[in-house]
Amino acid sequence: MMNLFEVLPPHFFRLLTGKYKGIYAEAILLLYEQAQSLRFGIRVNEVRDLFQELLETYLEEGQTISIEEDNDDYSSTNIPTTLQIDEVSRNQANALVRKLQEFGWIQIETRDQFEEYIVLPHFTSKVAQLFTELCSQRAVEYQRFAFETYATLGGEGAKIQPSLAIASAYDSTRQFEKELINLYQNMKHHMDQIVEQTTIEDILSFHFNVYHEQILDRSYHRLKTSDHVSRYRFQILDKVRSWLLDEYLMEETIIDAVRSGQFSSREEAETTMRSFLADIEKIYMSIDDIFTQIDLRHNQFLRSSYDRARYLSQKNQGFDSRLAGLINEIGQSFNKLPEIAFQENSTFELIQVTPLHDKSLYTPRKKREILTPTKQITYEIPLEWKEKAREAYLIKFKSSINRKKVEEFVASQIGSRPTMEIHELNLESVEDYLYLAHLFLYGHDKGSAYRLMYKNNRVIIQIGDYRFNDYTIVNNSN
Repeated sequence: MMNLFEVLPPHFFRLLTGKYKGIYAEAILLLYEQAQSLRFGIRVNEVRDLFQELLETYLEEGQTISIEEDNDDYSSTNIPTTLQIDEVSRNQANALVRKLQEFGWIQIETRDQFEEYIVLPHFTSKVAQLFTELCSQRAVEYQRFAFETYATLGGEGAKIQPSLAIASAYDSTRQFEKELINLYQNMKHHMDQIVEQTTIEDILSFHFNVYHEQILDRSYHRLKTSDHVSRYRFQILDKVRSWLLDEYLMEETIIDAVRSGQFSSREEAETTMRSFLADIEKIYMSIDDIFTQIDLRHNQFLRSSYDRARYLSQKNQGFDSRLAGLINEIGQSFNKLPEIAFQENSTFELIQVTPLHDKSLYTPRKKREILTPTKQITYEIPLEWKEKAREAYLIKFKSSINRKKVEEFVASQIGSRPTMEIHELNLESVEDYLYLAHLFLYGHDKGSAYRLMYKNNRVIIQIGDYRFNDYTIVNNSN
């Protein structure tokens, strides 16, 4: 792995540490937005116009901007008052372009007719994409990752290019794990923020607006309800384990990985493919632990929010208690006030309020009566019915296909020959095709009277309406 600053310019991040880091960040995001539509370069003149509009918004607010004087000690020089805002913004826009080029965020190319274009290096695009994701609030479709993994491992593409299917499923699974960890860390960040609130109003606003909107609605509730991955999880684990245990499928995967040029040797391909499948299995096996930690973090936030609100309410308890006591004293001395206190021309005009009484309170709910269950009546099943059910089960069991019947079917087909090909089987009825399916089931078991041998050249044959791989049947009874 390369060193980070072997890829990035030496002073790449210094641009985001100065006095005008906010302006630089907005300019970078603006360039990245333009680069999504103008993928092969942006004219320098158009970029200057965009930067000029950006800087004029700051200048109109009375801010002083001097980008060409911005240095390591973050000092600034006042703009001469003789220049107009449009002239200042134009000069600063040119300086902003030069600053981005100086620190390696952009590259300027001269093309036909000496026209200059701005091109974003690959590392700038990736960093700007990360900044865009951090600034945007998006709802994550967690179920999408599980569905992509399931569809990739079980789709038709996995039969044609199995190594590519495993790599794609591995990427989706790691991204899924990353999004869950991001949700966990984001909950921790919001829990730290709730502790910094100084009033009960701020706590309630943060709890029911910020946390509810950014965490509960966008991620947590979706993860626990519509986006729950349980419907695909066990199917994914079943496919991964079957893939690891199937020698022939794993052999095809290794051959495909080497043939496609992903790996230089067979050993490297096998190690990587098995590692990918093992990581997918490990992540989906530990998914319950991640869900548990997310639930714990959510409960910790609720407890922190409640504790902070209770602390702030108790902090002001002295003043509140005195105010409540004063109101209580006024209520108790209400009947002792003179009649003049209720006249319109009195110094303190009071309004008489009827006190609470029993009828103004909420009517308590009646206790539900205890349910007395009815007596269960049991009926004895007649012996004739039991015997009839037993006979029906025996008939069904005798008509079912088992290992012995499959071995007899193979023996009738192969005879005394030591081997035969699957395409040589004489299949006439639907039952014969069922025997063929069970032939694959028992053909890899060492205890069977026959075994299936994989061919080096994969051959797909069709008998009737069914297509399957051609194998060699080896007679173990000889």
